[in-house]
Amino acid sequence: MGAIFSCIAKQLKKMTFPAVVALVLTGASSANAVMIDFDDIQYVPADELFPHFSDNPLTDQYLDKGLLIDGGFLVGQSFPDGTNDNQLLGSNFLLLRFVGNLPTYVSMYVSAAHEQAVFLNAFGEDGWLAQQQTSGYAGPYNETPYIDNQLVSFYAPEGISFITLEAFYGLRTGAVVDNLFYDYSTSVPEPSLFILLISGLLMIALSSVIHRQCELVEK
Repeated sequence: MGAIFSCIAKQLKKMTFPAVVALVLTGASSANAVMIDFDDIQYVPADELFPHFSDNPLTDQYLDKGLLIDGGFLVGQSFPDGTNDNQLLGSNFLLLRFVGNLPTYVSMYVSAAHEQAVFLNAFGEDGWLAQQQTSGYAGPYNETPYIDNQLVSFYAPEGISFITLEAFYGLRTGAVVDNLFYDYSTSVPEPSLFILLISGLLMIALSSVIHRQCELVEK
């Protein structure tokens, strides 16, 4: 039974993010929104026998999308069909800097390499804007159960210049980021009730299909 729930959780995570993005894009022009899942880059370890987390540093690969990365590395795997399942792995200090026009809304799924809390700070051109903390160990008086792939978001009408991510332990690796989404609209898009209803029905139908698939996997 535990294997089924694990399978369902993984499948729903993959399914939910595109649905959220689709909903957001219904209220925002696609020219004003960017989604980076890091799967467009093939992960190739420098040494297949002894792969290392720092084999594929990410810096300006997404400059054309208005993003610079400091202290981040591409991790994941490539499949025979040419697809990839990658994430952005941060060092003890990960910086996501937006260049050109500044987004007003940024969201991402955040995990931690060592099941610890991750502290995210968003900054605008005039300084600090807000902080978010994921669940996980952050000292004996600040500990919550760790959860993978926590959705974290920031909104600032004046624009977000950069976001820093620091994990509690301060080790060589810390935060893990996937499905980074940012939008340049002046307000958070609000999808229509009809689209929300249709999306909800689709999620229910797909959840049923996934449950059956996962039962077959367990068997």
